[in-house]
Amino acid sequence: MFANPFFSTLLEGIGSVTDERGMGLLTLSPLGTSLEQALATAPVDGFVILGLDEKHAEVAPLRRRGVPFVIVDGDAETASSVNVDDEGGAYAAADLLLGRGHRDILILTFHAPPEELDRDLGVRGRRLRGYRRAFAKHDAPITDDHVVRTFVTLEGGDEAFSAAWATGLRPTAVLAVSDIMALGALRAARRLGITVPDELEVIGFDDIPLAWASQPALSTVHQPIAEKGRIATRLLIRALDEGAARETIVLPTELRLRESTSDMGTKNAERAKGGSYRRPKSDLIRVASR
Repeated sequence: MFANPFFSTLLEGIGSVTDERGMGLLTLSPLGTSLEQALATAPVDGFVILGLDEKHAEVAPLRRRGVPFVIVDGDAETASSVNVDDEGGAYAAADLLLGRGHRDILILTFHAPPEELDRDLGVRGRRLRGYRRAFAKHDAPITDDHVVRTFVTLEGGDEAFSAAWATGLRPTAVLAVSDIMALGALRAARRLGITVPDELEVIGFDDIPLAWASQPALSTVHQPIAEKGRIATRLLIRALDEGAARETIVLPTELRLRESTSDMGTKNAERAKGGSYRRPKSDLIRVASR
């Protein structure tokens, strides 16, 4: 998990709130192969659960025990949840590349267990839906060999792009559901002698600190990672203190163009100002319910 810098930024947001309140913070991974066992034995009052839906088999015991929890990057029906506009952000990235005439686009998406290959869930599903909606708008097909499932690591992105290239695919653009995958694809492209952005445009998702520090700087879909952690932690504390009403929160995303895409005129003008081109962002959606 910690091979993806996204998580350290999220924990920074969570930790800033627990520090303010003088609360302890414990990170949990599966005990052996069982997350349920880890949750059952953890000496904590509540959980921020990342990347799992409330109906997941390993989360269900918390519901039965009445332990407060908040879901981040997952769906919930009885607990509060914090997500971002994954579908809208992915759509904006794909729409930009397709609008420029790209049709040979490689999509790097999250690895999935065999039982989930026929149905894309959660964040993975929402981002793929966004890409597919943009392809449909431009009447462009997505073939199976152009959707590659890989691990959310630098090596995962590198290996996925390299393997696609070795099979004879020659994409002119890459859409990656995470920045660390996109950075891996950039590394592979550099090793293969592919010039970015002239021969290959790349857009990631997350806007981790490495995105703007990479060479070339990575165009990406920005999401407020640390803020997501802060909001989730405050919702959990409210549930612990007050038994507050459930809230469903969706934060906006924003397409930020940097050097890995060839928006040269706008990009050079913004670079002179020390910034990066930013597409309009969607509004915060907040739905409160009991």
